[in-house]
Amino acid sequence: MSRRWWSRVAEVAQGHLAPLGPASDPEPENFEAPPPEAVLDLLRHLGVVMSRAGDATERVTQILEEVAVVYAATGVTFFVVPTGVFVRIDTGDSSRMDFEAGSSVPLRLDQVDALYRLIDDIRHGTVDAGVARERLDALVAAGPRFGGGVSVLASGVLTVGLGLMLNPTASALPALLLIGFLVGGLRWWADREPMLSLVLPVVTATVVTAVVFQWVAPALDSPPLEIVIPALVTFLPGAALTMATVELSTGDMLAGSARLVYGLERLLVLTFGIAMGAEVAGLPPAVGHAPEALGAWAPWVGVLVFGVGQFVASSAPRRTFGWLLVVLYVAYGVQALSGRALGTLGASFLAAAVVLPVCYTIQSRRSGPPVPVTFLPTFWMLVPGALGLQGVARIVGADQAAGLGDFLNALMSIVAIAVGVVVGSGLSERIGRATSTWRGI
Repeated sequence: MSRRWWSRVAEVAQGHLAPLGPASDPEPENFEAPPPEAVLDLLRHLGVVMSRAGDATERVTQILEEVAVVYAATGVTFFVVPTGVFVRIDTGDSSRMDFEAGSSVPLRLDQVDALYRLIDDIRHGTVDAGVARERLDALVAAGPRFGGGVSVLASGVLTVGLGLMLNPTASALPALLLIGFLVGGLRWWADREPMLSLVLPVVTATVVTAVVFQWVAPALDSPPLEIVIPALVTFLPGAALTMATVELSTGDMLAGSARLVYGLERLLVLTFGIAMGAEVAGLPPAVGHAPEALGAWAPWVGVLVFGVGQFVASSAPRRTFGWLLVVLYVAYGVQALSGRALGTLGASFLAAAVVLPVCYTIQSRRSGPPVPVTFLPTFWMLVPGALGLQGVARIVGADQAAGLGDFLNALMSIVAIAVGVVVGSGLSERIGRATSTWRGI
């Protein structure tokens, strides 16, 4: 009896005193583990390579976020700049930051094609992070499809195509081909000599201007700009300036400002090179009589010749030549025909707004290449590179006032193209979302 009574007292006491006893261990909170290092490594490098492909930083951020979702990488945020990617990883009560530095060296068209097809495969869940990283490294390290000699020949063909778009004289075509070979040779040399690659635009502009002003133009009795401009157009930062305007218009001030400064610096470097060449060779004598141009057919043939040269020089993927020509002719046709009614600015805006939806439509077909593969080459025609470079050349010549006017008109046309790209992106949104691909700009 006594024993049962004391047991009952002990139970009651324990019930009353339990809250004063040692607290039980709290339940551990469910902190999510950080993503695997292989996934983070892939995300960092993927963002850097996409920036080298010429994509806008907003687009790069969007794709990185979607790729992170595919690999179940939660708590990851990105901050993309044109030459690097910051990755912030939340680990519950703390966070850490990773950074991957990039490069300003652009990708070739075959590398861009492989990059966006890899992103497509990641989106559809057909490749794990390790294999995706291996494929990414392989496409970055891949060499061009054509050798150095073929690339030099392609540079000559590309220069002739650009020259035909300016409707030159017949005697200028051989000179354009030879000067194009010279530019291609300098590019080939710069690929193997890092020091030359740093100063390639200014060296090329100086050499080409000096040779043309000193010997070629007097021998042919031809306007020197007809030969200088096509040879140097591919050095113009048309894509950088246009993308800078697009990013600034969408509120990405850091990336847009960086690209804008880079593009203007490239223009200043070309200006310095042309001025140096003119200083070395002296201005050629004025042409005695205006030579007869080839005719209205020349620019349309020039688009074809330019397409051939661009296909080889940029190592475009196989089976994309036909699609590339479609986009080039649409771009040139819209710009040339609408220019009669809308002027230069209106034509530039309309061409940019029309071309991007065309690229998305081509991409949606089974054999269609990614949008950047067909869209990036059209910058050399959408951006009035010849007009802008002609203004630079005239600034160092006798007609400085007209040169400044041409230069400012070219910059205004770049703004018109950028606005057209923004409008074209909106028109392309429905097409892009309706397909199963990522391959947009």
